[in-house]
Amino acid sequence: MSRRLESFFRTTYKCMGTDAQVTPPARVSAVIVNWNGEHHLRICLPSLLEQNHQLLEILVVDNASTDDSSLVASEFGAKWVPLERNAGLAPALNRGARMASGEFLLFVNNDMRFDPDFVKALLEPLLNDAHAFASDGLQYDWHGSKAVHLATRLAKSRPLHDSTVEFVPELFFYPQAVSTPTSVFMGSAAGMLIRQSAFRELGGFDDRLPLGYEDTEICWRAATLGWKTVFVPGAICWHHVGASSRSREGARFNSRGILIGRLVLATKLLPARYVLLTWLVSCAGLLKDVGRLQWHFAKDRLGVLFKVAFLLPQLIKERVALFRSAGITPEGQLDRFLQLTLEGASSVKGCAAEK
Repeated sequence: MSRRLESFFRTTYKCMGTDAQVTPPARVSAVIVNWNGEHHLRICLPSLLEQNHQLLEILVVDNASTDDSSLVASEFGAKWVPLERNAGLAPALNRGARMASGEFLLFVNNDMRFDPDFVKALLEPLLNDAHAFASDGLQYDWHGSKAVHLATRLAKSRPLHDSTVEFVPELFFYPQAVSTPTSVFMGSAAGMLIRQSAFRELGGFDDRLPLGYEDTEICWRAATLGWKTVFVPGAICWHHVGASSRSREGARFNSRGILIGRLVLATKLLPARYVLLTWLVSCAGLLKDVGRLQWHFAKDRLGVLFKVAFLLPQLIKERVALFRSAGITPEGQLDRFLQLTLEGASSVKGCAAEK
């Protein structure tokens, strides 16, 4: 349907004459990673098909599901991209991105539904600013009772906020409610639109991140090159947070993914102090698991530590190359993100004073 629309637009504009300034809407490719989520897809796919932005293709990248997800994808006209094994989130997202034809890539989870203007709202800052790498939407829980993802802010000390997360030792991020689009240090891969050309230039998500930190890592790398991520409060969606990791197998996969993400991100992108702290705390966690006789967790943690330790030479090489080419230090980039937090706090206070 979207290709016919593109043909219609081109024909129409040609008939309008060479002086016509109108251009067809930018094409968007939605990439959804799925694993045994047929019941989620029955809600997610119709919600995407009802978007007011019509030039949209949908790809479902499947991590070796055993349910009827493929039939659901076919029922709603989505392109089915099966993988031979569960490769994890980042590799699956990259596979979908390589097969996508859109100028912009929309990465969403299968356990979501979307406001009809979700895509349109996310597109606006990317179309208006060539330096915008990605745009990020506002996520509510499934029932809309609370916001589960807002503008993300970074801090060196733990903020007094219920949803604060220590994403590496002594670095925290927390959500901030804003009323207008604002620059942030990261977007969520559960609802983020990325410029295809920039995504390819960065080499996509880091394939070594199976689940967790893939969105933070790519936004961080983009920022070192001068590109920005914008949170758009008018791009609204609803999310069954954690629905894909409620099984025992899913929970263990999630735990391993988070640990890998912390170690890889810290080693590649953070100042040396945080690299050392992250490795020390991760090793101490192994001792704690053994002391509590939590052998499954200890085995998982040990496997991750060995795996990432083997990657250390390559990670350090990538770190040096990235910051050298960007002309900034890891400390300098962290300071940029902390400055965004200060600017965001000032903006919120200013709005409150006006009220």
